[in-house]
Amino acid sequence: MPFDQARVDVICNFFEELLFLTEDEFYGKPFKLLPWHEHAIRGIFGPVDDQGEPLVKLAYLELPKKSSKTIFCAGLALAVFCLDPFPGCQVYGAAAVTKQARVAYRMACKMIEQQPQLSARLRILRGTDTIMRRNDPESFYRAIAGDGDFSDGFNPRFALADEIHRWKTRKHIENWDVLSNSGIARKQTLTVAITTAGVKNESPLAWRLHEKTTKIAEGVLTDPSFYGKIYAADPKDDWKAESTWIKAAPALKQNGGYLDISKYRQMYESALGDPEAQRVFRRYFLGLWDEKTNRSIDMQRWHASKGDWEAQGLLELAPDQKARTLPHDLLKRFIDRRCWAGVDLSKSTDFSAIALLFPKDDGAFDMLSFAYLPEEGLENRARRDGMPYRDWAEAGFMEVCPGPDIDYRFIRARLEWARELFDLQEICWDPANSREISMSMADEGFTCVEVKQNVGMLNEPMKKVLKLILLGKFHHGGHPVATWHASCLSTANKNDLIQPAKPDRERETARIDLMSSAVDAMFRAMTDPGPSVYSKRGLTKV
Repeated sequence: MPFDQARVDVICNFFEELLFLTEDEFYGKPFKLLPWHEHAIRGIFGPVDDQGEPLVKLAYLELPKKSSKTIFCAGLALAVFCLDPFPGCQVYGAAAVTKQARVAYRMACKMIEQQPQLSARLRILRGTDTIMRRNDPESFYRAIAGDGDFSDGFNPRFALADEIHRWKTRKHIENWDVLSNSGIARKQTLTVAITTAGVKNESPLAWRLHEKTTKIAEGVLTDPSFYGKIYAADPKDDWKAESTWIKAAPALKQNGGYLDISKYRQMYESALGDPEAQRVFRRYFLGLWDEKTNRSIDMQRWHASKGDWEAQGLLELAPDQKARTLPHDLLKRFIDRRCWAGVDLSKSTDFSAIALLFPKDDGAFDMLSFAYLPEEGLENRARRDGMPYRDWAEAGFMEVCPGPDIDYRFIRARLEWARELFDLQEICWDPANSREISMSMADEGFTCVEVKQNVGMLNEPMKKVLKLILLGKFHHGGHPVATWHASCLSTANKNDLIQPAKPDRERETARIDLMSSAVDAMFRAMTDPGPSVYSKRGLTKV
């Protein structure tokens, strides 16, 4: 990927040659970039396309408190505002409420007041929370509230969204969409979201960007227009250990920062014996989200369990076919093999999914994955979930049903296709939404089994799937939708029994439907003794 080092150097030099710090004992001192600041500038401003145009349109930075987040973003806003060569440059600094938005704005004002070169070019209008270019009044930096009404003509060159874990309401989410998408007509536009860790079920926007950053880091997703970086401890780390504090906090002196570790030690000691204070310490100073469900699958193990074959997209539907088929080179691995189908149906708000599990002689399983979404609202779903649904559909890794709902004729056609090509033993249905189609297919000679979604039924197949992944024996071919669903999978525990934990479809962006289908199929596949020995060698005379 091309990299514009000169552009990075210009931004860094702007900070260190023109800006001064604005708070406490650091007031008036030159802005010395911390290592994490430099890393962020490189990641955001360095990557360019083959024409030299910036690639990153959206950046997400998640750090503990006292990491110099807000002052960095104030300086970043000034850098873009001052260095952009075009007239009509609009820069916005947004936060959940006006008071928070003014924090970065006032820091920017103090930076201007301390630097004659900036004061000569920029005019501060505190009454309207605005900074203007003296020679171009149409260019401005303005502080705005994320819960306010954004005006017409909103066309940001640069937008800062501060502490987005506090952006919780529908109005916040609507304004975020405006903030991050309104500059699309500009040749260059950039939105930077920055935050401390939030509460998973209460901070949907921040969690969505957190999950996207995590998925890119894990190789589940690629998006060159997005830069994300999370500084945090791992939930499995010992939160009491100073090595964990150093890992999580980029502003500590051990990481090239300004903060002495004794400050962390004091907060830790004061939290001992106080569970609420410990929760605050872990969240705000170690970056650990509250109420975060534990992921069930180590994605490195998942990638290692891909198998010796590569998942491929479905081919276009031929005139004589009822269901799209797979390329022959892949399909020939599975023809006539015994398999079990797991089916998880939805109507309009979620995926419908079919997983076909094929047992192997060595105890491993191969899985073929089929996913479905309705066409209507697909772009909104892709934006909400941060996933490339349209790209996956065009590549054949998922099918899109016309209209607002899943057309169950797609499901029926796929299962009939599976019976024609494979030795389909049973179809394992999640009873939700499936009773009508499963009963009609049973009447047509399919063997249908209901798998009730409770720990009594799902505990053993769930543990079996997780164990196979751990052993590298759950072969999925790297199917991108299945990989995403695997990365979202968490478990609900009850008396040492486990089952897949269904995400809240309205509030969360996680989806697990292909993995739920696989667990349903495993419910029956794991109990099968295998084909009779006589089916391979026939009878032997004695």
